[in-house]
Amino acid sequence: MKRFIHILVGLLLLLVLIGQGAGLVHMAYNPECWAACIDTLRDERGWGALAGIVILALVAVYLLTAIRRRPGADDYLSFRNNGATVSILLRAVNEFIAKIGNEFAAIVSMKPTVRPRGASIDVDLELRVKAGTQIPELCQLLETRVRDSVRENLGLSDIKRIRVNVRDIVGDAPSTDEVQDQVQGA
Repeated sequence: MKRFIHILVGLLLLLVLIGQGAGLVHMAYNPECWAACIDTLRDERGWGALAGIVILALVAVYLLTAIRRRPGADDYLSFRNNGATVSILLRAVNEFIAKIGNEFAAIVSMKPTVRPRGASIDVDLELRVKAGTQIPELCQLLETRVRDSVRENLGLSDIKRIRVNVRDIVGDAPSTDEVQDQVQGA
């Protein structure tokens, strides 16, 4: 959408500039037209000011839609691996870790936040879990799985801390009869 607006405003500005240029060339070779234009601008200053404001607004919108945020150095996680420097976009690391949450049936959603801390990282996981989940066991399994997966797949071995925050417990807890049935059925 931003790109479409940028192109549209750019075309409008181009048409305005072509019209202004053609008008100036025409008035330069037609003294009567030049005098009439000067008289109109002198008598109708409000219209001239309005046209100037509209053109300046179009230029401002054009310039603002041209600005694209590029990932900065702070958006990357860089580390040395076998003599080479590897840089991974933090958003990509967060997305990778978020997919690990899909491996656990008890997790409804998981939002990871990775923060570089020198040569190591901290990982915060915000979870929504299903009611009846054994939260301490789930957190321990999840922490181990995240640590192992990040180490094996991304090459990040120095994870200082993984903090798991359960933000919501979704649904009703199963009754004790249902839990006993599940235990006996297993």
